Formats: sequence, C-alpha cells, structure tokens
Amino acid sequence: MIGARLRFGLSYVEQRILDALVEAGYADIQVAHFKVLRFPPPENERPIDLAQRAGMTKQAMNYLLVQLEEMGYVERVAAEGTTARRISLTERGWAVAKIQRSAVHDVEKEWEARIGKARFAEFYAVLKELTAT
Repeated sequence: MIGARLRFGLSYVEQRILDALVEAGYADIQVAHFKVLRFPPPENERPIDLAQRAGMTKQAMNYLLVQLEEMGYVERVAAEGTTARRISLTERGWAVAKIQRSAVHDVEKEWEARIGKARFAEFYAVLKELTAT
C-alpha cells in the first residue's frame, strides 16, 4: 500500500507540473521527460550518469535526450579531448526547471495548508529520512 500512496502523490505532483508547463506554453513536455528534467537538472553530465540516476538504460535515456534536444530544452556538448558528450539545459530548459520548481512549491504550500504546518514539516522530515542515501 505504501508504494501506491507514494505513486499517487508523485502522479499528483507530475500532473500539477504538466498543467503549469502547458499554461506557460510548454505543452510539448511529457511526464517521461521528467526523467531528464528533474532536480537537480542536468548540467554538464554524461548521458550514462543521467540514465543511472533515472534508473533506466542508456538507450532509453538517449531517446529522451534526442527528443529534448530537438525541442530545444537540452544541448549536447562534446567533452574536451574525448568523443563523449555532456548534457546541459538550454535557456529554454532552465525556464522549464523554474516552472517545475514553482509548481512543486505550490503543491507543498497546498499540502501544508491542508494538514497544517507542523504535520507537514514532520511529513517532510520523515520523507527526507526515509529517502536519504
């Protein structure tokens, strides 16, 4: 049951982010792209590192990266002295990251108002403790 409750919460947050992005004119972003456009956002990172962080294959990550690059949200830059590529957000990608953060903060404020400041602080502290690595 805990997995379902956490999944419901995540789905709610993702939908709020999508709604905020659509409202701001970024209707081409899909939930799958959140595997790349998550906190912390990619800045000079290797695709394999992004894939590992997202729990997916390098091939699946590259598929998302190609889409996001074509839409103008990320750029691939050749790492000096190698054939490797590094991924960073473009200006457009940083605008999306800002909207995402704002939407998440809105959800946090909404939940805090719903259950009270003290209970929300405790809830958040427990989540941090359980997810600390």
